[in-house]
Amino acid sequence: MYGVGGIPHTQWNGVQETVGGYPNGNWEAFIGQFEGIYNSMVNANTPYEIDINGYASDQVSYDVTISMDSDMSNANQKVDIFVVEDNIWSFWQGAGTYHNAHNVARDWIATEDLSISLDGESQTFSGTFDLSEDWNSDSVKIIATVQNYSTKQIYQVKEVNINDMNPDIDDDGVLNSEDNCIEDYNPDQEDEDSDSIGDVCDPCNNLVYVLGNLNGDADLSGSPIIDLMDVLSLLDFLTFSNSYECQDPIMNINGDEHVNIVDAISLVQLIMNGGE
Repeated sequence: MYGVGGIPHTQWNGVQETVGGYPNGNWEAFIGQFEGIYNSMVNANTPYEIDINGYASDQVSYDVTISMDSDMSNANQKVDIFVVEDNIWSFWQGAGTYHNAHNVARDWIATEDLSISLDGESQTFSGTFDLSEDWNSDSVKIIATVQNYSTKQIYQVKEVNINDMNPDIDDDGVLNSEDNCIEDYNPDQEDEDSDSIGDVCDPCNNLVYVLGNLNGDADLSGSPIIDLMDVLSLLDFLTFSNSYECQDPIMNINGDEHVNIVDAISLVQLIMNGGE
């Protein structure tokens, strides 16, 4: 990914590099250069936040969640997930001394496309990896990054020691990897519409929000009611372009992937034919 022109080489946020150093471990000679680069980047704005949770035993399970607090294009945006080991006692030949090596890469376990692009959206990447018997498990961390593979710009980074991860962040007794509402307490895991999203965090009951039932009403038995009010809701959308997430998948009545007046006509015909 980077053109390494010499060793030592540093890469800052993917876009700025330094090459070379001073003999005998003389870090004081160039620390000012590093501080200048750090200070120029530390307050940069980013739309991304990263949370890492999971459970560690002989096999580590993890959930890396990317969330957004403002809009940004997802073109060429990738999420990379690494396993590193900290504090490896090593001999540094240039300095002629022993010292800890920090965050030594042990595995590059995932590169995934980031599909979210809007404020309020989130995306979770889950997986597992085995702990090698040659690693000190107390020093193993997971590092996740959001990086543009075209510009090489890194927009967010998060690291966590595997022993500091929370395997059940809502404390409902169901592990994150199995919980149908990770952030909401729901020990019974109720899911009326069987869409793998628990009732307590599911904004849309898919048994009610069926094709054409834009206002989401139902009769006493829970069956959806499709009537004139839904036609008016569709006409409101065509006039003002206002909708909410439960409506979006059920407005394209004729299935042509375009929501327009033809769908309103199709919905009227659907109602007149008794829902057939």
